[in-house]
Amino acid sequence: MKVYALVPARSGSRGLPDKNILQIDGHPLLAYAIAFGLALKVDKVILSTDSPRYAEIGRRYGAVCPCLRSAQASSDTAMEEDILADISRTFPQYGIEMPDIWIRLKPTNPFRQPLSVREGLDRMQSPDPPDSVRIVSPEDSRLWRINDAGFLEPAVPDWDPNRSVMRRTEFPASYSPFNLDIFFHRNWERWGSGYMGRRIFPVVDHPITGFDINGRDDFDIVRSIIEARPRADVVSRYLIDPVALQ
Repeated sequence: MKVYALVPARSGSRGLPDKNILQIDGHPLLAYAIAFGLALKVDKVILSTDSPRYAEIGRRYGAVCPCLRSAQASSDTAMEEDILADISRTFPQYGIEMPDIWIRLKPTNPFRQPLSVREGLDRMQSPDPPDSVRIVSPEDSRLWRINDAGFLEPAVPDWDPNRSVMRRTEFPASYSPFNLDIFFHRNWERWGSGYMGRRIFPVVDHPITGFDINGRDDFDIVRSIIEARPRADVVSRYLIDPVALQ
């Protein structure tokens, strides 16, 4: 099967402008996603972006980016299915066929492990494959929300109303699903926005894989972790350093 890694890197971030190319340890953030895709030895690492500057940076680190993303696929409301539609429409014009399997690598999740992705790919290429695979990380289920009156109340039905504190083990295990996705291209062709399908196989990985950069504080924390010397062992295991092509 033909496998592509997809690095979506829009330039219009409002919370942290140009976050996808901010420097961490001498490399732009999106380069870490590209480096991980290259380490997987997939057929291609595709960069989808609306920025000529981002495209140039991506190519320098080894990604394929033959053209820029359309305005429709670059808007604030654009979703992954819009990006896939844009790629499917434009890339064949440059001689790039669509893959059987996509691996979606968000630049804002820099911590990943190839072993987990290879486990997912093995599942996808098994005799009875799932619709898709998600690399997930453990999360705390004990969530609360602020109600209309401005007070806290449990956001989950498992909280005993007669108790102020409950143990994590008294709740069902929960997982963050936004770390990394592996799915068939045909899923998008069949189901559009439901491209992950219903039979989603989980590969549970370390909590560090769930760290997502949304704003300046997140970015500064991740930068501090990556640039620390000596690096913590968990960082070394879950980070692949980029190498710019000459």
